[in-house]
Amino acid sequence: MSSEDMTYEKIWNTLNRVDCNEHTEKKGGLTYLSWAWAWGMLMEHYPMAAFEFSDNESHADGTMTVHCTVTIGKCQRSMWLPVMNYKNAAIINPNARDISDNKMRCLTKTLALMGLGHYIYSGEDTVNAGSTAETAVEFKSSSIQKPIVPMAEPPAQATVKIGGKQGTLEARMAKQKELVASATAESIDGVMDFVFRTIAGFALPPEGAAKKAGDPDTVAGWIDKFTSSNGNKKTLIDLYNAGFKDEVKALNKRLEPLRALSIEEMYQLLNQEEESENA
Repeated sequence: MSSEDMTYEKIWNTLNRVDCNEHTEKKGGLTYLSWAWAWGMLMEHYPMAAFEFSDNESHADGTMTVHCTVTIGKCQRSMWLPVMNYKNAAIINPNARDISDNKMRCLTKTLALMGLGHYIYSGEDTVNAGSTAETAVEFKSSSIQKPIVPMAEPPAQATVKIGGKQGTLEARMAKQKELVASATAESIDGVMDFVFRTIAGFALPPEGAAKKAGDPDTVAGWIDKFTSSNGNKKTLIDLYNAGFKDEVKALNKRLEPLRALSIEEMYQLLNQEEESENA
């Protein structure tokens, strides 16, 4: 792919599909993603990519912020990161090793802006306390409510097909949050089906809606945008942290046929489902 053919959306759609889960490591309750693996993965897809660190930003209190820019063709993203210790506190008068480790953490954070591993960030990332420069990502599993009893009824709207547009998005997301919080091994298939139908039914704007600047041009782009907002990003993180890793992977595979559709084909499918439901 030439640099002229590359767009932010195409890069995002490519890197966002990379499963980083097998390349993370638990340390002290945190999940670490190696910057070396992340860069190697980027090189597999975009060997022309480059990164650059700008001048360190020194502050009056003796702390420092590092800055990184990643360039792929004509597309560019930049990110900053305070030089922090293992307690996630800014270091006063950091030494060369502190600065070096945090620069590589900043690189990984910048790659997340391009789409690589962005979904694993559930909060502020924390610095590695050891000697290896890795990015530590805190999964806030304590925020996940463990089920006390199985759901008394199957997931709501289980009969809804791909359209899934019963009620408002707000109401559906509220129900989805409830289902995810009480998910069990017995109910997880229904929960994942509910999540799938939420994404399929609500990712695209209403047919005929005026196009806005920055709107995706593909179904894949709309799905990625939707799953990164509206509570769906937290949904997937919560399910992953609750032990439903395989189910999250299966959801991504289930969405692949939809991603391959054109926007016109997707609207046609949604309309067919709606007609079928109303028949």
